[in-house]
Amino acid sequence: MRTGALMALLLVGACAKPKEERARPVETLTAAPVSPAKSAALKAPERPQPPGAVLVRTDAGTFEAPSVRLIATFTEGAAPATLEVALSAQAEDGRHWAVLVPVEPMFPEKKHATARLTTKPLRVGMASAEVRTPSGSLLLANDGTVELEVTGREARGTVRTKEAGLSASFQGPLSIECMVPAAWLQQADGKESPGAPVPVAAPSAQASAVVPDEAQSTARCRDLKAHFR
Repeated sequence: MRTGALMALLLVGACAKPKEERARPVETLTAAPVSPAKSAALKAPERPQPPGAVLVRTDAGTFEAPSVRLIATFTEGAAPATLEVALSAQAEDGRHWAVLVPVEPMFPEKKHATARLTTKPLRVGMASAEVRTPSGSLLLANDGTVELEVTGREARGTVRTKEAGLSASFQGPLSIECMVPAAWLQQADGKESPGAPVPVAAPSAQASAVVPDEAQSTARCRDLKAHFR
């Protein structure tokens, strides 16, 4: 998760009109190999937020985004979700600023995280940040820190780095995107509709597929969302 990680995130933002909400599949944010579950998680549509609800302030100008995104990916079994905080913001002149931060499973309880900026593949405790111009030139943060904090459904963050134009502070609404195995949604639908047929087991190639639980119909997604009120 480094150059390609935020590059794809910025390319998604580039397809949107400035200061307009977008509803679209998000391309994979990571350059390093990722599991099918994680790849699908990062394609989740962003939940609607007021345009420009997040303001990113840098020494090279301001950027806006609909929300700071907490992307949670659950897989079969009792393992905790994989969590990532992502933000892609756009300036009026077409520049894009983005940050991607994997966070620990306890983040929903702690609501605070710090990470070091790097261009290497990411893991918890490491993060990526970059800014891209309309012409396609890219500036990556080679070193520095990211600090995140959430209060209720409001997220705040600070990025500190020596690269000009990348240091920033931001604040705005947090959106929760929950990805679960497709079978979980089928089971939840079956409970809500007792007369529904029992779903046939998915082929092995699709067994690990994850899909967005937009209605928080699964218990684990509801529990996650309950931490941010």
